[in-house]
Amino acid sequence: MSFSLYTIADKPENEREREDAIARSRILNSPHIDRLKPILNELKSILNVKSAAITIVYQDSTYVLSAVGFQAGVYSRSKSFCAHAILYPDELTIVPDTGADERFAGNPFVDTAQGIRFYIGAPLLDENGTVLGALCAFDEYPCENIPADAKERIKYLQREAEATLHDISKQTYAAGGQEDKARQNRQWL
Repeated sequence: MSFSLYTIADKPENEREREDAIARSRILNSPHIDRLKPILNELKSILNVKSAAITIVYQDSTYVLSAVGFQAGVYSRSKSFCAHAILYPDELTIVPDTGADERFAGNPFVDTAQGIRFYIGAPLLDENGTVLGALCAFDEYPCENIPADAKERIKYLQREAEATLHDISKQTYAAGGQEDKARQNRQWL
C-alpha cells in the first residue's frame, strides 16, 4: 500500500497585511457576490472545465465567494489550491495534472473519484496590490495545453474580477459605514 502527502502552502510574507486588507474590504460579508457569476461562467467556457470560483484566502480558511459547478462555502486553507496561487501574485498558477504534482498529489480534493486533476488560478489583488485570493478553474481531467489566447482572456477576466471586487468592497464598506453611524446614533439616544 502506498500513500502520498500533499504540500500545505506557506503563508505569504505579508500575511498580516493581507488579513488587514481583507478585513477592511468587508468583502467576506458582501451581499453582492452574484455579480461575479458571469465572469465565472466565461472562465468555465473558455477552458471547457467543470468548475470555476472566486476565493478569498483568509486566516485558516479559503472562502469561496462565488462558484459555478460546485457549492460555494468555506474550505480549509490547508487543502486549498488557491493558497498556493496567492504566493505568486504576478503570474497564473497552472497545474496540468494535480496527481502528478507533488504539491497536490495526495490532497483530499485530488484523491476522490471525481477529484480535481487540473487547476488554474489567477491571483486577485486589491487596489493597493495586496493579494486577497484567486480567480480559479478546475476539472476532473488533466489539461496539458492552454492556448496563449485563452491565457490572455483569463488575465482579462482576472482584471474584471478585481474591478468587480473593488466595486463590491466599496459598496459593502459604504453600507457598513452607514450601519456603524446608525449604531453610534442609537447609543447617544
